[in-house]
Amino acid sequence: MSDGEGTKALIEQLRDPIQSHRAVLALAMKGPDAVPALAEFLRSSKPSSLSEPRLMAVECLSILKGPETLKASISVCSQRLNEIADPIVRLAEEAVVSSAALALADYPDDDSARETLLKLLQEKPLVGVAEAFEKLKDPRAISGLVAWLEEDFVAEAAWRAIVACGRAAVPLLIESLKEKHVRYGTETSASRRRRGRVLAILRALAEPADVAGLEDLLEDPVEGVRWNAVHLFVEKGSDPQKQRAFQVGMAFLDSADSFMRSECEELLLAHFDLVRDLIEQEIDRRRREGEAEESFEPRETTLGILCRIFRKGCRATGTARTVPSG
Repeated sequence: MSDGEGTKALIEQLRDPIQSHRAVLALAMKGPDAVPALAEFLRSSKPSSLSEPRLMAVECLSILKGPETLKASISVCSQRLNEIADPIVRLAEEAVVSSAALALADYPDDDSARETLLKLLQEKPLVGVAEAFEKLKDPRAISGLVAWLEEDFVAEAAWRAIVACGRAAVPLLIESLKEKHVRYGTETSASRRRRGRVLAILRALAEPADVAGLEDLLEDPVEGVRWNAVHLFVEKGSDPQKQRAFQVGMAFLDSADSFMRSECEELLLAHFDLVRDLIEQEIDRRRREGEAEESFEPRETTLGILCRIFRKGCRATGTARTVPSG
């Protein structure tokens, strides 16, 4: 069997789930000689609900690299996914395009590769596109990546890509906090998640001067946004901003969400030296209002949690442990 026939046979094996992985390895061993056949396979085969053969071909090309490989990957990324009528086939082909997009990050100096990725950023979110920009660190992608924070399945990859862009992302992140997508008079859940994630990213990228003017977020009606704002000001804020953040954060001990209460307890314990006076004042206030410490029905009281934080904090800091009495 000639080399050409052998390559063609291996290409056909990509269609067989049992042999496809072995075929990819064998094609990769052939090196650049396999690229034309792989590229032709991608051009001639049609998107299908069974994406494995095309996906394997793309992954094999990503191993081989080179000008022809780049051209084939761009061709895959340039197809119009929205013209695929069958939603199952379209979803399967999205995985192929996502893999090809990630492969384009291996050509950081090629303008056509970057332009293709930037165009994809305007289409349906794909994890491979976000992962490619994590490698490329192209600031032109930031605005699109910030918008993708609304999509749960790609948000983590977009998050990493934004962080990889560094301080250049901060102005666009802050601008995004002002943008609320409203439907029927209420901010959409996707918009809420985006703003919460933006604040979490700012914790990694912002400098203290960047958070000036964001104090209103401590009063935001969205609990997730408010909670991430607390963390942001605790980490990046001035002393007055930190104290305000702790006051807002302490209110989360009243949350019906047990996870949120636990998170709040951890935050207050981690900064006990800064919040001891606030905790003492709150314990005193709640006792004077008649709140019980020991009641666990229907759940542990906020006063009980505060007293536990106080005792643990005093023990950790080696200070007096007498819980203030009302």
